[in-house]
Amino acid sequence: PVSSVDYRFRSMLDRGEWLVSVEVDPPPSMNLERGVEIVQQLREAGVDCIDVGDSPMATVRMNPVMFSVSIQQRTGVESIVHFTSRDRNLMAIQSDLMGAHAMGIRALIALSGDPPSLGQYGNASAVWDVRAEGLVEIVAGLNAGRDSAGNEVGASTEFTIITSANPNAEDLDAEVAKMQARADNGADCFFTQNSFDIAQTLRFLEKASAVGKPIVLGVLPLATQRNAEFMATNVPGVTMPDDVLRRMSESGDGASEEGLTIAREYIE
Repeated sequence: PVSSVDYRFRSMLDRGEWLVSVEVDPPPSMNLERGVEIVQQLREAGVDCIDVGDSPMATVRMNPVMFSVSIQQRTGVESIVHFTSRDRNLMAIQSDLMGAHAMGIRALIALSGDPPSLGQYGNASAVWDVRAEGLVEIVAGLNAGRDSAGNEVGASTEFTIITSANPNAEDLDAEVAKMQARADNGADCFFTQNSFDIAQTLRFLEKASAVGKPIVLGVLPLATQRNAEFMATNVPGVTMPDDVLRRMSESGDGASEEGLTIAREYIE
């Protein structure tokens, strides 16, 4: 790892401290500089780390591992990679993970990934040799020094394994059972979908506490009424309470400030 990277995520997690990670998607172009500038601003604002999307919503963006490595080297801010099994077969998953670790990545979110049909590349093939559960197991194996075939890889990786959880799930018992299975496979922590329903989130947290792993809640400040409506209808796993939609609709020109107020209320 680059010696100047401020690796604080795992130690904060182990100490049970409040931490802030901001999702920064790689550019949909060759322009890396804007991303570096954004992360430098986030560091000045006090974030602990960033997490980097892997072509979210099935829209092609710069490779998240390479973007994250560049961010770490140029800003010193720890980058957590969203790592999906959608675009990689079993061999590519493991070679990419080994390369990411060699280049200084120490935390990743194991995800299945959004289907290509969500984006502009519906004719692209989704690989999915494994889903998120199997991906967690593969990373845990590398942490134990072996690949999925049981071959020794020379040294153990030191990944903190994060995976997703959905506080908006209709069946919270089933969601918690899925979380428990992932924890049993080696997951260290959960990052949740964005949620706007406080009562639902509290029900989720009460049930999920039985899993015994840290949970980092997803919070999204809404920018416009259109943004809220898009989240309500187009983003898998996210539900939007009628009250939030009403508040955004009635806020008019003050929509972005109302979105921030709603996010603050959720955090509090």
